[in-house]
Amino acid sequence: MAHWTPLRSLRHSLRLLCLTTLLVALPAVAQNWPTKPVTIINPYPPGGGMDVVLRLMAHELSADLGQSVLVDSKPGAGATISAGYVARSAPDGYTLLGSTSQHAVSPSLLKGIPYQFIESFAPVAVVAESPFVLIVRPGLNVETVPQLIELIKSKGGSMNFGSSGPGGLPHLAGVMLNKVTGANVTHVPFQGTAPAFTALLGGQIDFLFGDVSVMPSVVAGKVKALAVTTEKRIPQLPNVPTMTDYFPNFSFVVYIGLEAPAGTPRAVIDRISATLQKTTRSPAFIQRLADASSTPRYLGPDEFNAFKTAEFRKYEQLIRDAGVKVE
Repeated sequence: MAHWTPLRSLRHSLRLLCLTTLLVALPAVAQNWPTKPVTIINPYPPGGGMDVVLRLMAHELSADLGQSVLVDSKPGAGATISAGYVARSAPDGYTLLGSTSQHAVSPSLLKGIPYQFIESFAPVAVVAESPFVLIVRPGLNVETVPQLIELIKSKGGSMNFGSSGPGGLPHLAGVMLNKVTGANVTHVPFQGTAPAFTALLGGQIDFLFGDVSVMPSVVAGKVKALAVTTEKRIPQLPNVPTMTDYFPNFSFVVYIGLEAPAGTPRAVIDRISATLQKTTRSPAFIQRLADASSTPRYLGPDEFNAFKTAEFRKYEQLIRDAGVKVE
């Protein structure tokens, strides 16, 4: 048994004092919060769809909280730079992460990430989601997902699909299609959806899981949409079925929400989440999302935690099974 010296006793007392001080201070922080501006970290460059939604959230939060809410972009490294920055921030509610689907994918693709996807963050809320759209090149002469699958199997391994880049959700959606059908369609990566879509129009690739930027071309009839990757049909394409109509659990969505550093007081998280819940019911917010081909979807802290964990496990398993690598 170790000898209990006065010095060890003093150290033990100091630890207890620090812990007690922290436990006492947290409710006070939550009660007075916010007393200064709040910053939301955007994982992508300014001006994109994520930036638009985060600024809408920031506007609503600022009005409700009585403090400025700013959006600051820290893009790069598969959205891990932004997540790492927030994970290292003080858990006081003043630095929040603009959370999105790529955060659930990157930990299974990239090595040496300086945070834990589950343990390093406290989920606050999801406010919106957008689909990917399975579109086929002009002249492919298929009208439904079953027809596409039949054609793929009849062609052996000669067909291909494009994506916005290796390791992104459109790539993983194509990998999932191979997995559930037993097909071997070749992946052709591009640097973004725009060049992939151009290749589709030019007949260089057979199909593509495109993001919402392809929606105007679908609505205009320039390309045929076979399915969307949300669990429910979307208002913008009400006659287009979902992939889950054909394959259970074939859901790939871009979610947008907020997370805080782990240890942020629950009272602070609940206050932000309550404001965002009201925001998702705002007609103006709903219309702005519709203009961006997105829809409101509110998940509170506990629901978001379960959802993000399930998303992480899904992508982790898919990436492992398919041997997906990003060089």
